[in-house]
Amino acid sequence: MNLHLSGKVVSAAHTAVQRHLQWVFRVTTRKPGVVFAACCLSFLISCLAITRIHFEADIFKMFPQKGPLSLFLDTMQWTGSSGNAYFLLEGDKDTLIEEAEVFAGKLRELRVDGSAAFKSVKHRVFDGGEAKPFTDFVAYAVTRPQLFVAPEDTPSYLQLLSPPKMEQSLRKATTELASPGALKELVAADPLYLRNLILPRLKKASESLNLDPLSPYLLSRDGKVLIIIGEPARPVTDIMFARKLVAGINEARKGAHISISCAGAHLSAVTDEAIMKKNVIEGVFLSLAIVLSLFYLSYRRFLPTLLIPVILCFGVVFSVAAGGIVYPTMSVISFAFASLIIGIGTDYSIHLYDRFHFERFSGRSSYEALELAVVDTGHALFTAGMTTAFPFLALMVSDVRALAELGLLVGLGVIFSLYATLFFLPPLLLFMERRFPLKEYRPLPGFGFGLIWRLTYFHPRRTLAICLAVTMFLLVCATGISFESELKNLQPRSSEAFLAQQKLEQHLSISPKEMIVAVEGNELAEVMSKGSRVAALAERYRAQDELVAYSSLLRVINDADTQGEVIRQLAAWPHSAGLRGEIDRALAQEGFASEPFATYVKGLSELSDSRAIPVSEGIEHLAASPFRGIVERHLAHTADGYHLLTYLNYRGSEFRQDAFLSELKTAAPGSRATSIDLVSRQLTESVKQSFIWAVLIGAIMVFFLLVSHFSSLTGILCSLFPVTAGAIAMLGVMPLAGMSLNFMNVMVLVTILGMGSDYGLHVAHRVRNCAREEYQARFVQSGRAVFLSGLTTIAGFGSLALTDYGAMASIGWATNVGVAATTLFTLAAVPAFISLIGNKG
Repeated sequence: MNLHLSGKVVSAAHTAVQRHLQWVFRVTTRKPGVVFAACCLSFLISCLAITRIHFEADIFKMFPQKGPLSLFLDTMQWTGSSGNAYFLLEGDKDTLIEEAEVFAGKLRELRVDGSAAFKSVKHRVFDGGEAKPFTDFVAYAVTRPQLFVAPEDTPSYLQLLSPPKMEQSLRKATTELASPGALKELVAADPLYLRNLILPRLKKASESLNLDPLSPYLLSRDGKVLIIIGEPARPVTDIMFARKLVAGINEARKGAHISISCAGAHLSAVTDEAIMKKNVIEGVFLSLAIVLSLFYLSYRRFLPTLLIPVILCFGVVFSVAAGGIVYPTMSVISFAFASLIIGIGTDYSIHLYDRFHFERFSGRSSYEALELAVVDTGHALFTAGMTTAFPFLALMVSDVRALAELGLLVGLGVIFSLYATLFFLPPLLLFMERRFPLKEYRPLPGFGFGLIWRLTYFHPRRTLAICLAVTMFLLVCATGISFESELKNLQPRSSEAFLAQQKLEQHLSISPKEMIVAVEGNELAEVMSKGSRVAALAERYRAQDELVAYSSLLRVINDADTQGEVIRQLAAWPHSAGLRGEIDRALAQEGFASEPFATYVKGLSELSDSRAIPVSEGIEHLAASPFRGIVERHLAHTADGYHLLTYLNYRGSEFRQDAFLSELKTAAPGSRATSIDLVSRQLTESVKQSFIWAVLIGAIMVFFLLVSHFSSLTGILCSLFPVTAGAIAMLGVMPLAGMSLNFMNVMVLVTILGMGSDYGLHVAHRVRNCAREEYQARFVQSGRAVFLSGLTTIAGFGSLALTDYGAMASIGWATNVGVAATTLFTLAAVPAFISLIGNKG
């Protein structure tokens, strides 16, 4: 049945494309030197443009910087954890400590460009060189219990001030002072050991790692792993520094008697980039070798085979240069598109040369055969190229940068590869005909497509019934597909940073998962007040066993309300009036002079008159102590104001996150929350929206191009049915093979939509407007080209499937399944459709 709705559009599109292709044929056959010179000049300009592009290795920057992900990145920036280097030492406990001292010393001495490589290197809870700041803080904290003692611990604090306990503490102090290596200044700062009610609270409430509480080192509870945390002197964006730093770290690790692994942004930026580049380069060469072998074995022509890398090189360089205009900074993962272009870009050479060979074998002259190949098959190639490119370009609407970049580069790569084929292959074929003519053109291998034609063309209903049955079965299987939202599974699986992170989680993590809540504002008192409500909410969820633990600055420093509770208990203590005399008497009894303890005694004697202390004062003293990391981890002060962070540790589904977030809005309006779960949920929604829009826009473009190419319903059905069935097959096979969709391989559906429609288009385009007896020969010719195109595409994407990078591997496997299914459905279903409804126009 003819389609009359868009007759004028079809006619105008046909005419425009025909004239354009005729111009391409004239200019490439009459002025090949001018065309080649212009292309080479453009190539050089593109190469220069590429040198101005900055390549980004940070995976998080490939996703929208908003919502939970924005806070996730902010917290890493505020706390400094985004730039830290983490060293995991594994071995025997005693050996670990000895080696840690040596390796930490090497890191402190490490130089890059003549300057210290690290601002700080930490492997102890606090360094011995910070004894005075530690003592100063203890002296301040123990005489201000309203600020640092929990209300429930206040009775115990007062109990230590009873005469029997004072005498016991002073006897202990006498014994410690007689011991070698004793911290005399610490005993002088707090001879009554009031610090024993403050220091455990500081350590327990501030721990971000599951450390051995009895060890002064950053040692895991099982004693198998010791962690060293280093703060590099320069940011990760200084890639030259990062490379020299990693080289220095590797040198420092030499000769160690234990295993030392490293994680952190600097290592990832260098090693993950190297892995990525290695995978891409190896994949490109492997794909290219397979593609060239397939082409040469099929056609036995040396020069066209050698031309393919030139065509692909032009396509890749032009697309990167043009893409750099839109995205001056590109992610390294986007360069996976090079393997995709090898698979897709070779198709045009296959179809063009196959048609040229077919026409020469049929008896036409070189010029006539080439004109038919460029103008007639070229028309199908033009439509196919646009139906492939536009769905990829439609991905640019995505706010997921990774998809937008990849879509732009592949879309442009397809278009540039098509034109490189049209500009370079015709003059080469004429050159070959003059200089290296074949004695005769022999028929190309049919791969059994003649038998396939007869089976499907003469049994159309049975063929379509089988195709539909298989499609429906796989559609049912597709309902079991899952979505993989773990970002870490998209990273290189053999990356040292990835493996070190796994060890960190196994040995040192308090819990498998963590949520961070941020309370923000311009006034510290207001922020701390809101933060106390967050801490109270977290405590309730911990008491319900939904949280393993939580960490908050409010568990270390009391806010105004909590201070009031402590002050009331201090004021109600009946022995406060004679406290000063009791302390002096106890000191004298144990042989201590009272003068060195005058400030200490004076502070304790005034406990009954205690007043609330500004939280900012307590934070200031804490930040000046060896416990400054508590403040750095929980409170950030930027140009935007104060940011108070609370860390919630949980195992999994037992923590009702949605319920908590709902209560959080009421308890602390305006607060924000982030976690890997929330980030994954955000990215999943973002990818879904991007995918829906890209598929919708791409489908409309593909349908318009098909309508403008065909004037019959058959051509459109022949193009759309195989791609629809192929996409369903891909989604159905993936769960059967244990595969999942993720943030990256969802784009494969767009890939199948664009490429898959090409296969049916080529067959329907060739087997039309001709005598019925020509159907089989034309089907064999176009089917062979489609089959070889499918193989080269699988070879291109197949190299991705073998990479170590989870994101790329998932793209490769999913695409291979989809392309293979689409090819099979094309070869089986298209003849059946032609048999049932004909193929005119």
